[in-house]
Amino acid sequence: MSSSIRSFAARELYIPDVSGVPRYEARPVTPDFSKPTCLLIHGYNVRPEDARDSFELLFRTVERFGELPPLLRFRSWLVYWRAYASLGLASGKAVVSPLTYAQQVPAACIAAQALRRYIDDHSKNTKPQITIIAHSLGCRLALELLESYAKSPGPHIPHFPAAIFMAAAVPTYFFEELVLLWRGALLPTKRVVLFSGKDWVLTRAFRLGQTLAGEGTLPHAVGATGRPPSGFWTGVLPTENSHSGYFGDKNAASEVLRCSAYAVPARDPKSLLRSRTTEPARMLSSREIRSRPLISDRHGAS
Repeated sequence: MSSSIRSFAARELYIPDVSGVPRYEARPVTPDFSKPTCLLIHGYNVRPEDARDSFELLFRTVERFGELPPLLRFRSWLVYWRAYASLGLASGKAVVSPLTYAQQVPAACIAAQALRRYIDDHSKNTKPQITIIAHSLGCRLALELLESYAKSPGPHIPHFPAAIFMAAAVPTYFFEELVLLWRGALLPTKRVVLFSGKDWVLTRAFRLGQTLAGEGTLPHAVGATGRPPSGFWTGVLPTENSHSGYFGDKNAASEVLRCSAYAVPARDPKSLLRSRTTEPARMLSSREIRSRPLISDRHGAS
């Protein structure tokens, strides 16, 4: 394992198992939000060690194409949240089922609130610049966080240069019908969705789970369809991945590399929100994805 991967594994945000209002803590070091930061958000039914292994695999896949970008090497934090239900099992992790999935939708929303409090508390004198890479129900957590800033900006709303949503376990009608989370979806400058119609977790279990969670009747997932194709996402990439297949996928790694290297000056979030409402998304073919040259981050980070 490379030194860059080992250093990543040491940076974590987590919620201690204590009573009261959930609050994030950092170990072993606290993010310096005066510098560009990347948050890695895992999905549903994932234990902390599984989340760490998945993102380590993603980083190793990125490193197949060159040096890991400084944003990922030095400035990335894995964000843990209570993403599994034990149902009384000793290990604390249940089998994938619509019932346990429905229980974790509120957990993602609660974790988003805690993450908002953490960012605000640790960036009172600066304007954070935060890139997000999320998977599965972690995309719901990420979008809840973004929605919170879109609806209640506060004195120091972060700038979000890029957000990557892999296998997003979020209903499409939230955006198509402007029901929930659509304001937050427009905050990042670069918004990329990677999806797969061969993801049985999203094409089957998700739809029943969302119904049991009281969010529609058998709704379709963004991560299974790529919808809506325009207006919200600046990039929509079809894949043939299984639900957890993105971390070792070279096309996903290519997009992570691009977004990690992407940097723009922070702009007023209100004008950014207005400008994104009519921006068309671009659907990339598999041939185009394969032909796109990979780029590496030329910008140093301290």
